[in-house]
Amino acid sequence: MNSLTFKVITERAEAQRYWEIFSPKKTIDDDFTFRDTWTQLYDFPFHFIVGFDGADPIGLLPLQLNTLKGLGPKLLNMDTPFLEFFAGIDTDDNKIFMLPDYEESIPQFLKQIKEPAVLTSLKEKYAVDEKEAEHYLDRFELDLTKFANFEDFMQKNFDGHSRQRLINRINKIDRTYTVEIKDGAEEDLKKLFQFSIDRFGENSSFNMSDRQQIYHELLQKFEVDLFKIILNGETKALSFCFVFNGSYVSLNIGYDYDVRDISKLLVVTQIKRALEKGCTRYDAGQGDNGWKEHFSLTKVPQYQLKLNITE
Repeated sequence: MNSLTFKVITERAEAQRYWEIFSPKKTIDDDFTFRDTWTQLYDFPFHFIVGFDGADPIGLLPLQLNTLKGLGPKLLNMDTPFLEFFAGIDTDDNKIFMLPDYEESIPQFLKQIKEPAVLTSLKEKYAVDEKEAEHYLDRFELDLTKFANFEDFMQKNFDGHSRQRLINRINKIDRTYTVEIKDGAEEDLKKLFQFSIDRFGENSSFNMSDRQQIYHELLQKFEVDLFKIILNGETKALSFCFVFNGSYVSLNIGYDYDVRDISKLLVVTQIKRALEKGCTRYDAGQGDNGWKEHFSLTKVPQYQLKLNITE
């Protein structure tokens, strides 16, 4: 193996060309358009680091320069521009794309980062010099191939007491209200945003008009299972999920916090719809949120690596 050389790609078309070369194209996070939709409004400069063995590209570290726009700087407590993975905090399982037999070169890619960088939701616990990635958060998923149907899921993932308790709570909603579950439309996004604002106040990301616009664009560009739960004729809950390459990916839910157990009905409906659509994986997203371990979902650790930052 020759010594590697590196090039920083800043032009969009060239960045996308290298992305398509290296991306495994398995999950929605592997899709260039998906990531680009999260970041295009902000016009963040591309900073794709490509490694070469001679003239042959052997790896890609896809970064962007966050110029303190969007949600990321607030959540990461950054007040100066910083490098982050392409699309930043709204992605999971971030990684350096490498050809087989070149994985030992990963630290060389990280050494190319000279600016402050916060690399979040890493799939692997990367390390460079004395710096090692630390646990950041967990995301949760479910292998749907293990279940013949929803009833099979209930039998396998809950003990008898927990299963009956969940059934009783769902049945109580059915007894208390006239329940309808319908497909949603783009105009329902306004209600989804408002549920979040009502619950989280000024901390809701949907106070940002650009955040709302991104959801509208995602709905137009991808296969989205947007559904609503209607109680006594009034929309009380909404779910925004992607159906992508066999995965059912939950991006956001919103509901009337005063309706007891409606969040459980939302989750149950998501899993049912994922199974009905023939999906093989249910991705419930980041954070336990008080229910994912209880539903026996698989925890997938995500890591964070900070470089060139004085703390």
